[in-house]
Amino acid sequence: MSVTRETISEIARELFEAKRGVYTVPYVSPRLPERDLDSAYAISAEFAALRERELGVRRVGRKVGLTNALVQQRVGIDEPDYGIIHDDMVHASGVHLPLSAYNRLLIEAEVAFVLRSDITDASRASVEAAIDYVTPAFEVVDFRYAGSVGQIVDTIADNAGCSGVVLGEERHPYGEVDLTRVEMVITGGGKEITRGVGSNVLGDPVNAVVWLAETAIRTGEPLRAGEVLLSGSIGYIEPWPADVECVATVTGLGRVVATADSKAEHD
Repeated sequence: MSVTRETISEIARELFEAKRGVYTVPYVSPRLPERDLDSAYAISAEFAALRERELGVRRVGRKVGLTNALVQQRVGIDEPDYGIIHDDMVHASGVHLPLSAYNRLLIEAEVAFVLRSDITDASRASVEAAIDYVTPAFEVVDFRYAGSVGQIVDTIADNAGCSGVVLGEERHPYGEVDLTRVEMVITGGGKEITRGVGSNVLGDPVNAVVWLAETAIRTGEPLRAGEVLLSGSIGYIEPWPADVECVATVTGLGRVVATADSKAEHD
Protein backbone atom coordinates (compact mmCIF):
# COMPACT_ATOMS: atom_id res chain seq x y z
CA MET A 1 0.00 0.00 0.00
CA SER A 2 1.59 3.24 -1.14
CA VAL A 3 0.18 6.67 -0.38
CA THR A 4 -0.53 9.00 -3.27
CA ARG A 5 0.10 12.72 -3.23
CA GLU A 6 -3.65 13.13 -3.69
CA THR A 7 -4.35 11.20 -0.46
CA ILE A 8 -1.80 13.27 1.46
CA SER A 9 -3.39 16.51 0.21
CA GLU A 10 -6.89 15.21 0.93
CA ILE A 11 -6.09 14.27 4.53
CA ALA A 12 -4.23 17.53 5.15
CA ARG A 13 -7.25 19.49 3.87
CA GLU A 14 -9.56 17.51 6.20
CA LEU A 15 -7.37 18.31 9.21
CA PHE A 16 -7.04 21.97 8.19
CA GLU A 17 -10.81 22.40 7.85
CA ALA A 18 -11.40 20.55 11.13
CA LYS A 19 -8.99 22.86 12.95
CA ARG A 20 -10.52 25.95 11.38
CA GLY A 21 -14.08 24.79 12.04
CA VAL A 22 -13.35 23.23 15.47
CA TYR A 23 -14.69 19.75 14.86
CA THR A 24 -13.32 16.21 14.82
CA VAL A 25 -12.55 13.82 11.96
CA PRO A 26 -11.82 10.05 11.87
CA TYR A 27 -8.28 8.84 12.52
CA VAL A 28 -6.09 8.95 9.44
CA SER A 29 -4.15 5.76 10.29
CA PRO A 30 -6.55 3.40 8.42
CA ARG A 31 -5.59 5.21 5.19
CA LEU A 32 -1.83 4.89 5.75
CA PRO A 33 0.52 1.90 5.88
CA GLU A 34 1.34 0.95 9.46
CA ARG A 35 3.94 3.30 10.99
CA ASP A 36 4.37 5.19 7.69
CA LEU A 37 6.01 8.19 9.39
CA ASP A 38 7.12 9.75 6.09
CA SER A 39 3.54 10.02 4.85
CA ALA A 40 2.34 11.27 8.24
CA TYR A 41 4.98 14.05 8.22
CA ALA A 42 4.08 14.86 4.60
CA ILE A 43 0.46 15.36 5.73
CA SER A 44 1.63 17.51 8.64
CA ALA A 45 3.77 19.65 6.31
CA GLU A 46 0.87 20.15 3.90
CA PHE A 47 -1.45 20.95 6.85
CA ALA A 48 1.02 23.67 7.92
CA ALA A 49 1.39 24.93 4.34
CA LEU A 50 -2.40 25.25 4.02
CA ARG A 51 -2.49 27.40 7.16
CA GLU A 52 0.33 29.57 5.78
CA ARG A 53 -1.27 29.98 2.33
CA GLU A 54 -4.88 30.43 3.37
CA LEU A 55 -4.57 32.17 6.74
CA GLY A 56 -1.38 34.17 6.12
CA VAL A 57 0.38 32.82 9.20
CA ARG A 58 4.13 32.18 9.36
CA ARG A 59 6.27 29.59 11.12
CA VAL A 60 7.92 30.90 14.29
CA GLY A 61 8.92 27.66 15.98
CA ARG A 62 8.60 23.93 16.40
CA LYS A 63 7.63 21.50 19.12
CA VAL A 64 8.96 18.13 20.11
CA GLY A 65 6.43 15.78 21.65
CA LEU A 66 6.46 12.39 23.32
CA THR A 67 9.88 12.97 24.89
CA ASN A 68 8.75 11.84 28.35
CA ALA A 69 8.81 8.06 28.87
CA LEU A 70 5.85 8.33 31.26
CA VAL A 71 3.79 10.03 28.54
CA GLN A 72 4.99 7.51 25.93
CA GLN A 73 3.83 4.64 28.15
CA ARG A 74 0.46 6.26 28.74
CA VAL A 75 -0.27 6.67 25.01
CA GLY A 76 1.54 3.56 23.79
CA ILE A 77 4.11 5.36 21.61
CA ASP A 78 7.85 4.87 21.96
CA GLU A 79 9.51 7.71 20.04
CA PRO A 80 9.39 11.51 19.83
CA ASP A 81 7.52 13.46 17.17
CA TYR A 82 7.47 17.10 16.10
CA GLY A 83 5.11 19.80 14.84
CA ILE A 84 5.04 23.40 13.63
CA ILE A 85 4.33 26.54 15.69
CA HIS A 86 2.82 29.45 13.74
CA ASP A 87 2.70 33.07 14.88
CA ASP A 88 -1.06 32.92 15.59
CA MET A 89 -0.42 30.08 18.06
CA VAL A 90 1.91 31.99 20.42
CA HIS A 91 0.47 33.63 23.55
CA ALA A 92 1.89 35.58 26.47
CA SER A 93 1.56 34.42 30.08
CA GLY A 94 -1.79 35.45 31.55
CA VAL A 95 -3.78 34.72 28.38
CA HIS A 96 -7.41 33.61 28.46
CA LEU A 97 -7.81 30.87 25.85
CA PRO A 98 -11.37 30.52 24.52
CA LEU A 99 -12.46 26.92 25.14
CA SER A 100 -14.76 27.19 22.12
CA ALA A 101 -11.68 27.30 19.86
CA TYR A 102 -10.67 23.74 20.78
CA ASN A 103 -12.16 20.25 20.62
CA ARG A 104 -10.73 18.86 23.87
CA LEU A 105 -8.10 21.06 25.44
CA LEU A 106 -5.18 19.38 27.22
CA ILE A 107 -2.49 21.03 29.35
CA GLU A 108 1.21 20.28 29.69
CA ALA A 109 4.20 22.30 30.86
CA GLU A 110 7.75 22.25 29.60
CA VAL A 111 10.91 24.23 28.97
CA ALA A 112 10.85 26.42 25.85
CA PHE A 113 14.11 27.33 24.12
CA VAL A 114 14.54 30.40 21.90
CA LEU A 115 17.38 30.47 19.39
CA ARG A 116 19.84 33.33 18.77
CA SER A 117 21.27 31.74 15.62
CA ASP A 118 20.52 29.11 12.97
CA ILE A 119 21.45 25.48 13.69
CA THR A 120 23.12 23.85 10.72
CA ASP A 121 25.17 21.37 12.77
CA ALA A 122 23.28 19.19 15.23
CA SER A 123 26.13 18.47 17.62
CA ARG A 124 25.22 19.20 21.22
CA ALA A 125 27.87 21.92 21.44
CA SER A 126 26.50 23.70 18.35
CA VAL A 127 22.93 23.41 19.59
CA GLU A 128 23.82 24.82 23.00
CA ALA A 129 25.76 27.71 21.43
CA ALA A 130 22.70 28.64 19.34
CA ILE A 131 20.29 28.93 22.31
CA ASP A 132 19.50 32.48 23.41
CA TYR A 133 17.31 31.84 26.47
CA VAL A 134 14.89 29.42 28.14
CA THR A 135 11.49 30.05 29.70
CA PRO A 136 8.66 27.95 31.14
CA ALA A 137 5.81 27.26 28.73
CA PHE A 138 2.43 25.64 28.45
CA GLU A 139 1.78 23.71 25.30
CA VAL A 140 -1.84 24.11 24.23
CA VAL A 141 -2.69 20.55 23.14
CA ASP A 142 -5.73 19.73 21.03
CA PHE A 143 -6.43 17.01 18.48
CA ARG A 144 -8.74 16.81 15.52
CA TYR A 145 -9.82 13.33 16.71
CA ALA A 146 -12.63 12.49 19.10
CA GLY A 147 -10.72 9.88 21.11
CA SER A 148 -7.16 9.56 22.38
CA VAL A 149 -4.09 10.40 20.28
CA GLY A 150 -4.46 7.18 18.27
CA GLN A 151 -1.41 5.74 16.52
CA ILE A 152 1.80 7.70 16.04
CA VAL A 153 0.89 8.48 12.42
CA ASP A 154 -2.37 10.04 13.65
CA THR A 155 -0.65 12.38 16.08
CA ILE A 156 2.14 13.30 13.61
CA ALA A 157 -0.33 14.11 10.83
CA ASP A 158 -2.27 16.38 13.21
CA ASN A 159 0.76 18.62 13.88
CA ALA A 160 1.70 16.42 16.86
CA GLY A 161 -1.34 17.79 18.69
CA CYS A 162 0.16 21.27 18.95
CA SER A 163 -2.46 24.03 18.88
CA GLY A 164 -0.51 26.72 20.68
CA VAL A 165 2.08 27.75 23.24
CA VAL A 166 1.95 30.11 26.20
CA LEU A 167 5.37 31.57 27.02
CA GLY A 168 6.51 32.26 30.59
CA GLU A 169 7.06 35.49 32.46
CA GLU A 170 10.86 35.21 32.79
CA ARG A 171 13.72 34.63 30.36
CA HIS A 172 16.90 32.94 31.59
CA PRO A 173 20.18 32.51 29.72
CA TYR A 174 20.76 28.89 28.76
CA GLY A 175 23.15 27.26 31.23
CA GLU A 176 22.10 29.41 34.18
CA VAL A 177 19.87 26.60 35.52
CA ASP A 178 20.51 22.83 35.47
CA LEU A 179 17.52 21.72 33.43
CA THR A 180 17.89 18.08 34.44
CA ARG A 181 17.10 18.97 38.04
CA VAL A 182 14.30 21.51 37.67
CA GLU A 183 10.98 20.60 39.27
CA MET A 184 7.73 21.50 37.53
CA VAL A 185 4.28 21.69 39.11
CA ILE A 186 1.02 22.66 37.41
CA THR A 187 -1.88 23.82 39.56
CA GLY A 188 -5.38 24.77 38.47
CA GLY A 189 -7.43 26.83 40.88
CA GLY A 190 -4.85 25.94 43.53
CA LYS A 191 -5.19 22.16 43.01
CA GLU A 192 -2.25 20.17 41.71
CA ILE A 193 -2.72 18.78 38.18
CA THR A 194 0.67 17.18 37.49
CA ARG A 195 4.34 17.47 38.37
CA GLY A 196 7.69 16.17 37.16
CA VAL A 197 11.44 16.77 36.92
CA GLY A 198 13.45 17.98 33.94
CA SER A 199 15.29 14.69 33.51
CA ASN A 200 11.96 13.10 32.49
CA VAL A 201 12.53 14.74 29.09
CA LEU A 202 15.06 12.47 27.33
CA GLY A 203 17.34 12.78 30.37
CA ASP A 204 17.78 16.53 29.73
CA PRO A 205 15.38 18.87 27.87
CA VAL A 206 18.20 20.09 25.62
CA ASN A 207 18.45 16.54 24.24
CA ALA A 208 15.01 17.11 22.71
CA VAL A 209 16.38 20.18 20.93
CA VAL A 210 19.36 18.16 19.66
CA TRP A 211 16.94 15.50 18.35
CA LEU A 212 14.84 18.20 16.69
CA ALA A 213 17.92 19.89 15.18
CA GLU A 214 19.06 16.57 13.67
CA THR A 215 15.60 15.85 12.31
CA ALA A 216 15.17 19.39 10.92
CA ILE A 217 18.52 19.25 9.10
CA ARG A 218 17.75 15.79 7.70
CA THR A 219 14.40 16.98 6.31
CA GLY A 220 15.89 20.14 4.79
CA GLU A 221 14.24 22.59 7.20
CA PRO A 222 17.00 23.52 9.68
CA LEU A 223 16.13 25.43 12.85
CA ARG A 224 16.45 29.19 12.43
CA ALA A 225 17.35 32.15 14.64
CA GLY A 226 14.39 33.41 16.65
CA GLU A 227 12.48 30.13 16.59
CA VAL A 228 10.67 29.01 19.75
CA LEU A 229 11.26 25.33 20.46
CA LEU A 230 9.16 23.27 22.86
CA SER A 231 11.09 20.36 24.35
CA GLY A 232 8.25 18.14 25.60
CA SER A 233 6.12 17.64 28.68
CA ILE A 234 7.91 17.38 32.03
CA GLY A 235 4.84 15.87 33.68
CA TYR A 236 1.74 14.13 32.34
CA ILE A 237 -0.59 15.64 29.75
CA GLU A 238 -3.92 16.24 31.47
CA PRO A 239 -7.36 17.71 30.67
CA TRP A 240 -7.31 21.50 31.00
CA PRO A 241 -9.78 22.57 33.71
CA ALA A 242 -12.17 25.31 32.66
CA ASP A 243 -12.43 28.78 34.16
CA VAL A 244 -9.64 28.49 36.73
CA GLU A 245 -6.21 30.09 36.57
CA CYS A 246 -3.61 27.45 35.75
CA VAL A 247 -0.04 28.08 36.87
CA ALA A 248 3.07 26.08 36.03
CA THR A 249 6.15 26.80 38.11
CA VAL A 250 9.58 25.52 37.10
CA THR A 251 12.28 25.92 39.77
CA GLY A 252 14.83 28.52 38.76
CA LEU A 253 12.87 29.57 35.66
CA GLY A 254 9.73 31.16 37.08
CA ARG A 255 6.18 30.50 36.01
CA VAL A 256 3.64 30.60 33.20
CA VAL A 257 -0.07 31.36 33.69
CA ALA A 258 -3.14 30.76 31.50
CA THR A 259 -6.89 30.24 31.80
CA ALA A 260 -9.16 28.12 29.61
CA ASP A 261 -12.18 30.42 29.42
CA SER A 262 -15.61 28.97 28.66
CA LYS A 263 -17.07 32.45 28.12
CA ALA A 264 -14.42 33.95 25.83
CA GLU A 265 -15.22 34.20 22.12
CA HIS A 266 -12.79 32.94 19.50
CA ASP A 267 -12.15 34.48 16.09
